[in-house]
Amino acid sequence: MRLCVLGLIAFGLSGCEDIEGIAGNVAGQLARVGAAPDATNEGIRTLSLLGGDVRARGPEGYCVDQGASNARRGFAVLAGCALLSEGAAVMPTLDGLITIQFGDEDTASVAGKETAFAQFLETESGRALLASNGDLDNVSEVSTVTGDTGVMARFEDTSGPVFAGTSGPQWRGFLDINGRLTTISVLSFDREALSRGEGERLLTVAMDELGEVNAPVTVAEAVTE
Repeated sequence: MRLCVLGLIAFGLSGCEDIEGIAGNVAGQLARVGAAPDATNEGIRTLSLLGGDVRARGPEGYCVDQGASNARRGFAVLAGCALLSEGAAVMPTLDGLITIQFGDEDTASVAGKETAFAQFLETESGRALLASNGDLDNVSEVSTVTGDTGVMARFEDTSGPVFAGTSGPQWRGFLDINGRLTTISVLSFDREALSRGEGERLLTVAMDELGEVNAPVTVAEAVTE
């Protein structure tokens, strides 16, 4: 009931079933982050997911780890190309680990509700959804930023690293892609932690890249291709 009340306030929805559905969508996407093994295999720049309905692509210098990703589940892991292939010398300016999770069809929940979505993430229920083990006590205070692209959140989860070799604060972005609620996470490597500004900047670029690679193809572009 508390979740329902928070949701009605945050999203202006008409009933408990609405907010429980959205909360379930968010929880489902967050729960999948980290479900794949560590990023260790050879990567490529762009990967089609969910039967080609969407695509994953990171900032310049990032490649998709095909071994750690799961195209059928809409999950992708990206890291510096040189970390994934001995034949690649390219490394990104901002070196971190990026994960992308596309939700199910018709789960879009951010566009037009950015402020309400951000406010929800700052509540106890929102913190519990961000926690890798569902325990809100493991998540620090959440700071959020809203923009045209979507919602960004910064927090620290003390329940343990999502991926071995990562630690510290996390940056997570939420946006709608082709009718799907989509989450992007930016994690710092133990060897070289990202500063607050660097993490936010990397997440912003990652969200922009994801929106661009999934933008509808115009008639002119289709003819050119």
